[in-house]
Amino acid sequence: MNYREARKIARRAERGFGLPDDATLRFIHAKLEEQRGRTITVAEVPGLAGTELCGLWLICADRDVVIHAPAKSSWHRQQIILHEFSHMILGHDLNTKGSERFSNLLPDLNEQQVLRTLARSSYADDAELAAEALADQLATRIINSDVGAEPEPLAFRKVFG
Repeated sequence: MNYREARKIARRAERGFGLPDDATLRFIHAKLEEQRGRTITVAEVPGLAGTELCGLWLICADRDVVIHAPAKSSWHRQQIILHEFSHMILGHDLNTKGSERFSNLLPDLNEQQVLRTLARSSYADDAELAAEALADQLATRIINSDVGAEPEPLAFRKVFG
């Protein structure tokens, strides 16, 4: 799959997800919890710093857990989380089998509760490419949203578009 095909898949998924024009990360999070009928916990894990793994989705018996490495900025953090949320929107948990062991990173996690995992480290496969394309589209929607936006000094967008 190339990026153009991934964007087509992402556009269909975004339309099917049914976001309003103005959306926030918090809104997407709440909508996913409602659609999936389960809690989604998002947490930063310092142990991921310096590894090639920057995001991880744990599909547990009673909830979903999105774990991310410490991010360089709030935008980077948002992109990692949106990527994992995109896997959920795209239904990638339906295609995964088994679970990797992450007990060294998450010693307090009961591994018996983890049914499957999706770990983000590269964009070498179709699922990763589609999830990143959807994350990009969701990020663009958030950036263009007026919800929670600070008023712009001197009407910057009106002047410069």
